[in-house]
Amino acid sequence: MKYEIYSGAGNDFVMIDNRNKEIPFEKQEQFTIDICSQRFKDIDGVIFLDLPLKGGSAVRMNYYNRDGSFGAMCGNGARCIAMFAFNNDIVNDKLFIIEAVDDTYKAEIIDELNVRISFPEPKEIRLDLNIEADFGEGLKKLILSYANVASDHLVVFLNGKENKSALITNSLDKLDLNKYGKILRFQKEFQPRGANVNFVSAISGNEIRIRTYERGVERETLACGTGIVTSAVILALKQIVKPPVRVLVESGEWLKVDFKIKDLMIKDLSLEGSAKKISEGKLN
Repeated sequence: MKYEIYSGAGNDFVMIDNRNKEIPFEKQEQFTIDICSQRFKDIDGVIFLDLPLKGGSAVRMNYYNRDGSFGAMCGNGARCIAMFAFNNDIVNDKLFIIEAVDDTYKAEIIDELNVRISFPEPKEIRLDLNIEADFGEGLKKLILSYANVASDHLVVFLNGKENKSALITNSLDKLDLNKYGKILRFQKEFQPRGANVNFVSAISGNEIRIRTYERGVERETLACGTGIVTSAVILALKQIVKPPVRVLVESGEWLKVDFKIKDLMIKDLSLEGSAKKISEGKLN
């Protein structure tokens, strides 16, 4: 079985053309767990390009975190599957529809490197939640926000006395991200699904920097598409930045999140960034 590895701004995936249903849906979870544990130690997840279930869609993306968990949208993965489909002549148009989980997303191939994915409105947004978390030194007060953009995300804005006190620092470079991210990922208020955790700082009026602990990967990743989207939206609603928002991720790449805010509702939401092939090979 042929595979290709694609990187979405540092988020790396094994890509498999599964239109022949060689790996049926009910076996994809275990297949992912097996190849990630045995062969791909540093990969963030596996993406199967399957036949669409709905009319009007070009392809279906079945995305699995490396632990086999399924059921959440992956923004960087969507850009990668769009470029994968285009590069392999599975689609010939530069504008087409991708299915993922229970929704559809418009993909646009901008050039040989960059892809734009359009998102529906966030399903839920909760700003400035006061919680208490135990980071090993007793309960600490923390202010964070939550949004569901077909994936659950927490946003911890580092510029603030309360969060600096809880996390010891307001510097993204000095932050022990895997320690704090893991604890907040399992925070009781967001169970049973848990959440991805984004730590964010503002650079300018339309630029932010982000580091993300990803649920299902269970460590920091170099980029997280839905985390990028969520963080840009949250900080815009808090009037810290204005769209379009440029986002610097841990890989060193910049991505762009664009949207409109009308009556506190998010419209015309999109994520734009790189999606490139890294390597290819065969699985026995």
